[in-house]
Amino acid sequence: MSVTREVAGWVARLAIDGVPLGVTAAARAAVLDTIAVTLAGAGEPVTRIVAEAVAEDGARPVAAQLGTDLRTSAEGAALVNGVSGHALDYDDVSVSVRGHPSVVVLPAALAAAQSVSASGRALLEAYVAGVEVMTKLGRVMGPAHYRAGWHATSTLGTLGSAAAAGKLLGLDAGRITHALAIAASEASGSRQNFGTMTKPFHAGHAARCGLHAARLAQKGMTGDPAAIEGPVGFFAMFSFGDARPEELVRSLGAPFDLVSPGLSVKKYPCCFATHRAADGVLDLAGEHGIRPNDVAAVTVTVPAGGRQPLIHDRPETGLQGKFSMQYVIAAALLDRGLGFDSFSDAAVRRPEAQALLGRVLVNEDPAFRDAANPMEEGSVTVEVRTTDGRRLARRIDHPRGSPALPLRREELLAKFRDCAARALDPAAVDRALTALDCIESVRDVNALVASLVPGPRPAAPVR
Repeated sequence: MSVTREVAGWVARLAIDGVPLGVTAAARAAVLDTIAVTLAGAGEPVTRIVAEAVAEDGARPVAAQLGTDLRTSAEGAALVNGVSGHALDYDDVSVSVRGHPSVVVLPAALAAAQSVSASGRALLEAYVAGVEVMTKLGRVMGPAHYRAGWHATSTLGTLGSAAAAGKLLGLDAGRITHALAIAASEASGSRQNFGTMTKPFHAGHAARCGLHAARLAQKGMTGDPAAIEGPVGFFAMFSFGDARPEELVRSLGAPFDLVSPGLSVKKYPCCFATHRAADGVLDLAGEHGIRPNDVAAVTVTVPAGGRQPLIHDRPETGLQGKFSMQYVIAAALLDRGLGFDSFSDAAVRRPEAQALLGRVLVNEDPAFRDAANPMEEGSVTVEVRTTDGRRLARRIDHPRGSPALPLRREELLAKFRDCAARALDPAAVDRALTALDCIESVRDVNALVASLVPGPRPAAPVR
C-alpha cells in the first residue's frame, strides 16, 4: 500500500475516544489559543481586505468569520479565518513543522464542521488528525524544504487541513487519499513574503485549499494514490532528497505531536525565532535596570539557520518588524515588553527605535550545523554592553510558552481575554470562554460559533 493511502487510512480510523487524554487536553488548549488570536486579527488590514473580497463574491452563508457578522461559504470562511488567525503572528508554533499548524488546520476544520453541523468532539477529532498529519510531514520532510524558501505553514498545512476537513466531511480512506493528492497540487507559499500581508494570507490559503480538496474528493474527484511519496510527488518536489517517507506512517500517533514535542504558545505577537532573545533581553533589563540610553550594543547569537525567517534587518513597517531580530530587541528595551502596540508602523518608525536597532548585532553559532533545526537545537545568547562598560549576558534554551516552559492557565486566559476584547464586548468574551471550556459537549459547532461573533448570543448548548 502507498504511503499516501496509509496516511489516509490512519486519518479515517482515528477516533477521539482512542486518543490519550493528554492529547485531547492539548487540542482543547490549542483551539482556545487559536480562536483568541483569530478574534484579535479580525480587524487587521489584511483580514479586512480578504473579507471584503470574500463578501463581494457572494455565497450561501454556511460558515462565519469569527469576530464579525460576515457569513459566507465554508471555503471563504476557512480563508478569512486563517488570514485573521495569522495576521498578528501570535498563533502557536510547531518545531516539527518549523511553522504554525493550528492556524491552518482549525479554520478548515471549523468551516467544514459548520457546513455539516458537526459536534465539538468531531471538531476536536478532526483537528487532532490534521495537526498530526501536518506535523509528521514536517518531521520527515527534512530542512531543505524550509531553507529553499518554502513557507512550511502553507505547504504542509494544505495537506493537514485536507486531512482534517476530509475527516469532518465523513470521507472514507479512499476519498481522503484523493483529498491529499489534490492538496499536494495546491500547496504553495514563499518565505520571501515574510513581513508583508501575504504571509498571513498563506495560512488562509492553505486552509481554504485543504477544505477545497476534501470537498472535491467528496464529490468524486480523483488524484494519484502516491501523490505524497511518488517519483515526482510532494516529497520529490519539496524536499530535495531530504525526506524520509518510510518514517511517515509509523510515526503517526507514536506519539502524537500535540504532546511530544508539543506546541509552543506565543507570548509575543512576532516571529517565534525572536522569542528566546526577547525573553533574555527583557530579563536582563528587569534585573539590572537597563534603560535604552544605557545600551551601547546588543549581540544576539542564535543557532546556525536561526536567522532564516528574520529577513528584515532594517524594518520600516510593523509587519517587517515582526521578522526583525534587531527591532524586537529594540522594542523590548523601549517598551519593557512586546505587545500589539509594539508592532504598529509608527512604533517601528520611532527615531529612538531606529537608532537602537542599529546597535543590535545578530550572529549565528557555527557549532550547530545548518542541517539542524534551530527551533529545537542549540540556545540563544543575548549580551548587552552598557555605556558604563558592563557586559551582561543571558543564555536562553527555551522560550516562555514552549513545552519546556508552558504558559500557566491564568496566562492563557489573560491572553484570550486580551485578544478577544479586540472583537467582542466583555459579556461576549465571557460567553466565548464558557463555550470553549465545554467544547466536547457542544452538539452543534454552529452554536459554538454563535458565541464568537458580535452581539448578544446564547452560550453553546451542551448535552
